[in-house]
Amino acid sequence: MCGLLAVAGPGPVTPATAALDRLAHRGPDGAGAWAAPSGLAWLGHRRLSINDLSPAGNQPLLHAGGGTGDVLALVCNGEIYNAPALRTELEALGHAFASRSDNEVILHGYRAWGDAVVDRLTGMFAFVLWDDRRRRLLAARDRVGIKPLYWAEPGDGGIAFASEARPLATLPGIGPAVELRALGHALTLGYVPAPLSAWRGIHKLEPGRLLVWEPGQGAALRRYWEAPRSLAAAGDGDAGWAGLFDRAVADHLLSDVPAGLFLSGGLDSAAVATAVVGAGPRPAAYTLCYPGRPDAEAEVAAAVARHLGLEHRLVPAPTDGLADRLAGVAALFDEPQGYSALVTMAGIARAAAAEHKVVLSGDGGDEVLGGYAWYAGLDPDGPPPGAEAGDAHAAFAARSVLHRHAMRLFPRFLPDEVEALFAPAGLRFGEEEMLAPLEAAFEPGLPLRRALQRVDLATFCADSILAKVDRASMAYGLEVRVPFLDHRLVEWGLSRPPAAEEAVHGKPVLRRYLAGRVPERVFGHPKTGFSLKDTGPFDWNAALDRVAAGPLVRHGLLDPGFRRIVEARSPYRQARIWALLALSLWAGSWME
Repeated sequence: MCGLLAVAGPGPVTPATAALDRLAHRGPDGAGAWAAPSGLAWLGHRRLSINDLSPAGNQPLLHAGGGTGDVLALVCNGEIYNAPALRTELEALGHAFASRSDNEVILHGYRAWGDAVVDRLTGMFAFVLWDDRRRRLLAARDRVGIKPLYWAEPGDGGIAFASEARPLATLPGIGPAVELRALGHALTLGYVPAPLSAWRGIHKLEPGRLLVWEPGQGAALRRYWEAPRSLAAAGDGDAGWAGLFDRAVADHLLSDVPAGLFLSGGLDSAAVATAVVGAGPRPAAYTLCYPGRPDAEAEVAAAVARHLGLEHRLVPAPTDGLADRLAGVAALFDEPQGYSALVTMAGIARAAAAEHKVVLSGDGGDEVLGGYAWYAGLDPDGPPPGAEAGDAHAAFAARSVLHRHAMRLFPRFLPDEVEALFAPAGLRFGEEEMLAPLEAAFEPGLPLRRALQRVDLATFCADSILAKVDRASMAYGLEVRVPFLDHRLVEWGLSRPPAAEEAVHGKPVLRRYLAGRVPERVFGHPKTGFSLKDTGPFDWNAALDRVAAGPLVRHGLLDPGFRRIVEARSPYRQARIWALLALSLWAGSWME
């Protein structure tokens, strides 16, 4: 687990050591760099040591072939959970390994299978591999986007990659200009959808994609995996799920350092905890709590921890000085988001990182098993929660299934409002622009529940939830693993015909899996997750004043009269102010 940076070009490239240093938080255990003998590539790496703690596990990892100049080099951010099985297979083919690093199987797998190595990997990963003999670069991102990978073309015929966007913006020929469309998405969807990034000319490699680059030929992108577009003809029932889930969680325990757990009061984290204990370990569990007020979430989590014999650590959620806390969190995120969970995620990650390098989390269970509240009441003609007949948000939601879905997820700003807010910058941002990422992932041939799960997996999960988890955890040198997003579970969950009981209560297969294994009160506890549930005595008018004095207004991007737009539709006033404040504070950290 780490941060990576790589540059390649048609001629000799310059080492990007200063840019790599900007990723030190992702890899506090060491740094490494390698220049290709050809001079056409330079790979840098910041290491968080998880597997093979010896110097042999340091990156870049190298593999020399039989001929002169035949060398492969790899930098990878991730964990390959099926590395032991791949290693055995490759050793049978005659490959000799130089380390116990799980990432080394990518190098040998490329030797054996070429680009098809990505099809054989089970895990979370973003990597760049340079083949110096062939003058060829291969980059890839895991199937669902657990680990990030940004890329840009500086204009000199070369290409550059990094684990976060900002280091790329410091390289010659790329520049730090803000992408206005990204700001529009941050206020309408709550995140910046791939392949767009917050920075003009910098792209996110989309999940399930690989990129091949050769001098003079530019970047060629290809999809190697996507979520199911059809239902399975026959299912294997609860036993099939239980066996697959237990195996996936056990695989996610691959580590040379002890792992911890994030434990909320919900089904997903309880299921991960149960499967971990079934595999043998008894890790420490971390739960957000709200001291001084009734906190059923923490109480349920504590009951689960006691039942499973886990050491339980309560982490107080931040509720004071939230605007300043949000400003501090914004400095950790290279792209803006409008969700309050950024604050709480950073808090619990920091607490866990004091004692662990690895934790397992229940993220992804809602996408895989259809657990979100917005999958209930799928009548496409109904208004989003909080909207009233005649309200502009309700009118927007009535236009299509995806219009309504967007409003149920993030009812904040509408496209016409975004255009008005950023009129001084000349942003054009319509409904088509806003909904294009959702449209691209929507499969009308699936039952609506599964189709929306597919949309959320490719958009909200990849670009909001996983980005939040990655940046907040890696800011403190912590790796978060998400077993529910193992692609084997994704394929199982999204290809299952919806059961009638899903309309009554979410995730019935998980409820049956947990029956008799956790306290009964888990099943009646409403889903809340790790979002910020208490803003305390937050001064919303002062927040507006802070936006007015902020960089978006000072730099002529945001209309100085934004208050009339923010307060125009009262049902979502506080949520709208929070989203705009988060964007303004992000701009203060990254634009100045």
